[in-house]
Amino acid sequence: MTNKSTRREQLSMSCIGLIAGPLSEIIYFKDYWLPKSALSLSVGHFPLMIEDILFGFAIGGIGAVIFEVLFRTQLQKLSKKPKYTLNVFALLFIFFVVLKILLLFGINSIYASAFAFVVTAIPILFIRHDLFLNAIGSGISVMLIMFISYFILFHIVSNTQILFKEQWLIYGTSLDLRFAGIPLTEMVWGFTWGFLAGPLYEFKNNRKNIIT
Repeated sequence: MTNKSTRREQLSMSCIGLIAGPLSEIIYFKDYWLPKSALSLSVGHFPLMIEDILFGFAIGGIGAVIFEVLFRTQLQKLSKKPKYTLNVFALLFIFFVVLKILLLFGINSIYASAFAFVVTAIPILFIRHDLFLNAIGSGISVMLIMFISYFILFHIVSNTQILFKEQWLIYGTSLDLRFAGIPLTEMVWGFTWGFLAGPLYEFKNNRKNIIT
């Protein structure tokens, strides 16, 4: 997926995902799922899984550049800075505050993080209206990529239902909603991650997408 025009953006966001992927399991392991790993290391009582590292690296980069790749856009520096701006630390603060509040109210971690992604993206899009199409396009694209990937995987693996029952903590609950066998929770998470990740790099670096 990478090319010269998106390589730096993709690598930057992939590195963020590489770190955030395993760390996110701190909350997901409590109420969403507890998967088994092909290869894991114990960090204290916390299992560090190779799958989380690979998924975080991949989805971080994909979410960041999928819009530019599909719509053949290039990044161009804005001629002037927006009237208002937020730094990365402010955005992280927004995300963690929203996430913490939702978790305190008992919202399942997968939906809490998804909602926090959207809330964090709102000030970005309020300041940079031109990035709205990027956010929507990236969200839909990430969601579709995840859907196709899961669909293929679930048709290769024969014991999918057994794995769901053993490892998916919301199995059989009101949150156990699926489309074509794919958990809707995963699709919601994928869309909201793309919705934030798509415009994030452009916002941080004061750039815009130009269709070529």
